[in-house]
Amino acid sequence: MDSVTDRILSDYQEYFTHLRLEIDLFQQKQLNAIENLEEKGIEVSKEEYMQVLTSLKNDIDNTRLFALIDQNGQGSLKHITGNFLPDCENEIATTIVDGVQEKLFLHRSKSSIHFDLLQPLATSSGENSFFFVAFNPDILTDILTKYQLPHQQLFLMRSDLPGEIELSTEKGESNYNELILGEGLNSFNFVKPIPHTLWQLAIRQSPEYSNDLYRQGLIKAILIWGLLTLFIYLFYRQKKHSLQKQLKVEQTLVYVDNHDQLTGLANRVNFDRQLSEYIEANRLLAHNSINANTLVNDQVGVVMHIDLDKFQVINNSLSYAIGDKFLHQISIGLKNFLPDNAIVSRLGNDEFAVLLPVMLFSEAKDYAHELRLEIQGIRIPELEKDTNITASIGVIILDHSIFDAQQVYSSLGQAVRLAKEKGRNRVQVYQSDDEQLVLHAKEMEVLHDVAEGLKENRLLLYRQEIKSLKNIHSSHYEVLVRMKNAQGALVPPNHFIPAAEKYGLIRQIDQWVIEHTFKMLASQPDDNKTYSINLSGVTIADRDIYSQVIKLFEQYQVSAKRICFEVTETSAISHIDSALYFIHKMKDFGCSFSLDDFGSGLSSFSYLQKLPVDIIKIDGVFVRDIDTNPVNRVFVENIKRTADAMNKKTIAEFVENSVIEEILIEIGIDYGQGYNIHKPELWYEVTQ
Repeated sequence: MDSVTDRILSDYQEYFTHLRLEIDLFQQKQLNAIENLEEKGIEVSKEEYMQVLTSLKNDIDNTRLFALIDQNGQGSLKHITGNFLPDCENEIATTIVDGVQEKLFLHRSKSSIHFDLLQPLATSSGENSFFFVAFNPDILTDILTKYQLPHQQLFLMRSDLPGEIELSTEKGESNYNELILGEGLNSFNFVKPIPHTLWQLAIRQSPEYSNDLYRQGLIKAILIWGLLTLFIYLFYRQKKHSLQKQLKVEQTLVYVDNHDQLTGLANRVNFDRQLSEYIEANRLLAHNSINANTLVNDQVGVVMHIDLDKFQVINNSLSYAIGDKFLHQISIGLKNFLPDNAIVSRLGNDEFAVLLPVMLFSEAKDYAHELRLEIQGIRIPELEKDTNITASIGVIILDHSIFDAQQVYSSLGQAVRLAKEKGRNRVQVYQSDDEQLVLHAKEMEVLHDVAEGLKENRLLLYRQEIKSLKNIHSSHYEVLVRMKNAQGALVPPNHFIPAAEKYGLIRQIDQWVIEHTFKMLASQPDDNKTYSINLSGVTIADRDIYSQVIKLFEQYQVSAKRICFEVTETSAISHIDSALYFIHKMKDFGCSFSLDDFGSGLSSFSYLQKLPVDIIKIDGVFVRDIDTNPVNRVFVENIKRTADAMNKKTIAEFVENSVIEEILIEIGIDYGQGYNIHKPELWYEVTQ
């Protein structure tokens, strides 16, 4: 409907613009005649007036009459045209005041209806005067009819007189008489005002069409609602099916990721996660408990490591298919024997693990024996020959001393190994009176202290000077690591470094030392000393260590020339390829290298040619008694000659007195390190 009224308005505006242009052209054409009428005024004869009117009607269609309006709004030809209608007088008055005709509307008399246009009078004396023309509104009705649809009636209405219709396309109304609609504006479906006028366009649809439109709209709405509902339902079904399928695939993938395909038991990853979660919960419970010992003395968790004895013999002698059947039967036997809350896992080929979350401490070993007998009684019905299998079982109690899953596996590995050494087909509880397990337990405690020390930044950096023995001014130090225990007491490196190397924590220690050494150097830009940093075999075996060290160099802006990395002879030879890769890369970057503890290996001199180190650090075992042991002196002299031949510097460790220092100077050793030269001093400590 809005588009209909817009087109009508456009045609109206175009028509009125054209009319005004035609009036102006007519005035120019009949200027002399109009000036004559203006000069004579009331003396104008009807014949003179009609002569001009006839020309106007010939030039402009639908013209009814014209008048000349003076500055006071009075018509100078009233004796011919008669008096103006009140609406016309009002329109003339507002036009004179405003200077432009704004409120254009139709004027109705008892017998007819017309509309007026006032254009400025074109005569030389016609300033502030107007040429007034009245028109029949037939063209306006034609425009309404032009855009009327079969089911519509169009109306031109007064906006200041609600309900008064000026023009209409409705049949049965002649002479444009007023049509007062009892329903008022509510009877119209659409009403739009015409700008700068007192008119408004209105559209009324026929009741039948409105009803049809309503019915069609209702039917369409129902159809759309039905189709939309069907679409939503089908989309929901498809989406639900897709999600169910996706969920099933995800569940399958999760199951495959967490379970052993042969036995259906939890795999190692799954068991690791559940064991770690249990240990963490147990640790928090112990921490929050008033008396943590109740966890040990009452109910605790128990983990069992089941290692089948000589299972490879079954695979080799009876086939892998029979071996798989044994494994499947064992998994069934374990699930049937163990309680519902037990977590059972196949760790590897012939290894199983069981986590019993709640068990009396006193019952753990007996329960493991019963489980061993259950495994021993498993048979394969298809086998003609009666074949049984035995298992060595390690047991560990998950008390408050357990801090992670790695400790559990390591401890169980020790227990199972000891059970096999004692003859297999037996149970070994970890932390019995066996010396090996006691030693392992101590290592685990140390390992726990190291892990906590790293987490809590309880590691310290010490440094010890490496002095030139040839009166050459140099300033070089070796960086040494120490640790404080939970009580704040200093722990020497030989108490925690071996355990850290054995169980893989040494790499984290090396990274900590490198980063905090660089941090210390960055905080002392005026310090021009060089520093040696020890690297373990585990660290240099890691191909990623190079990129990590380079990032630290870039982060702390430390000159590579100030850093010398020390690698032990044993670790370098044990990881020869990785050591060569790291040494070459870091030397290209600008670092130097020293070979620590040289002479302690079996093939020291043969491997020395392969390792592009800059410095040979003689093992202290050959230096500490060089003043009383002539054999060691000869050995040190040979190392010195070899180093000179290879253009490498030498450092002697364990220079504990001045006599040893003098002998080393006599031999020609380049540098010395030991308590006689400088005792290690605290260099860096993380402040809380």
